[in-house]
Amino acid sequence: MDQKRRSTKRYGNKPFKKGRGGGSSRGRYPTKLIESDAAEDLAEYILKVLAREPDSLHFERKNFGPRKCRLSVKCDPSVTGRLIGKDGRTISALRSLIKAASGRYGKRVDIVVS
Repeated sequence: MDQKRRSTKRYGNKPFKKGRGGGSSRGRYPTKLIESDAAEDLAEYILKVLAREPDSLHFERKNFGPRKCRLSVKCDPSVTGRLIGKDGRTISALRSLIKAASGRYGKRVDIVVS
């Protein structure tokens, strides 16, 4: 019971490091960029379902290199409120979802509703 606790014994004979764990970026970003429009297609599908009137939406994709894309959505003012949601919660949730989906392919997709 009178033994001293040593950090080297507790952590597998390695000194304890402060800060974010690892330091290795293995598995965080793909090494090869996969050309995929899956995240943009997902965003379009979700926006069409939210709008209830898919004919009133007009999408425009603009690529800024292989890793960045902007998806602009133009719609009627009555539909804009449904897409944005109360205090912007719906569009921010959609942006978070698309950010996670596009990060899988090493891309970034921005969604702009106007």
